[in-house]
Amino acid sequence: MTLLAALLGLALGVAMNALADNLPLWRRPGMPRCAHCGGPRQGAARSGILAWALGKRSCPFCGREMGVRPPLVELLATAGGALIYRYDPAPQEFWAAMTVFAIYALIVVIDIEHRLILHIVTVPAALLLGTIGSLDPNRGLVRTLLGGAAGFGILLGLYLLGGLFAQGIARLRGRTLDEVALGFGDVTLSAVIGLTLGWPGVVAALLLGVFAAGLFSSAFLLVMMARRRYVAFTPIPYGPFLVLGALLVYFGAGARLLSLAPG
Repeated sequence: MTLLAALLGLALGVAMNALADNLPLWRRPGMPRCAHCGGPRQGAARSGILAWALGKRSCPFCGREMGVRPPLVELLATAGGALIYRYDPAPQEFWAAMTVFAIYALIVVIDIEHRLILHIVTVPAALLLGTIGSLDPNRGLVRTLLGGAAGFGILLGLYLLGGLFAQGIARLRGRTLDEVALGFGDVTLSAVIGLTLGWPGVVAALLLGVFAAGLFSSAFLLVMMARRRYVAFTPIPYGPFLVLGALLVYFGAGARLLSLAPG
C-alpha cells in the first residue's frame, strides 16, 4: 500500500506541475507546458521524471530544456505520498492529509515562481478544507470557522500595517515601493490555513511561519551584505513560510513524519 500511496503522490505531482504551468497565466487548468514558450509538453514529457529519465527534456517547439521544477515536484510528491501513508494509513486521515499536502504544495510552487497566491486556488481550497475540518470530530464547524476567521483577521492586520509602512517609506524615499512584504494573497492563504487547522492551531501555525520567515530573511540579508549585493526591500515570497508553519502544526511539528523516514 505504501507503493500505491507513492504512485498516487506521483500522479498528484504531475497534476500540480500542470496547474502551476497554466493557472498563473490563463487562470484555468491545462496540459503541462514548456516554461519558456508555453508549448504543451507531449507524450512521456508530460511527466518531469520520465522526461529526464528518457532524455526528452527539450521542448519540440522552442528547443529549450525543461527546468528542474517538474521532476523535483514529482519526486517530492512521490515521497510525500509514501510518508503520509506511513504517518497514518487510516483512509479518512490519509485522504485528508494528501489533500492538504497537494493544495499547499501547489500554492508554494506558484508563489515561488510568480510571487502570486491565486484566488482560483485559495477559494476552492477554503471550501474543501473547511468542509474536511468541519466534519472532523476533533474540531467541528465552530472551531474550523473560528480558525478561518482568526487566520484572515491576523494577516489582514499585518497586511494593513505593511501597507502603512510602505507608504511611509515611499514618502521618505520620494518614490513608491515596487512590492510590499505581504500581499492580499497571503491574507487569503492565512484564512485557508485557519480552516485547515481550526482554532487555536492557526495561531501556532502563523507564529511558526512568521518566525521561519524572519530567520530566512535575516540569513538572506547577511549573505547578500557579505557578497555586497544587498538591495533594500528585496521582496521575498511569504507564502512558503506560512505553509511551512501550517504543515508543521498539521503533522505534529513534523517529528513523527521524520521518524518514519527510511534510515
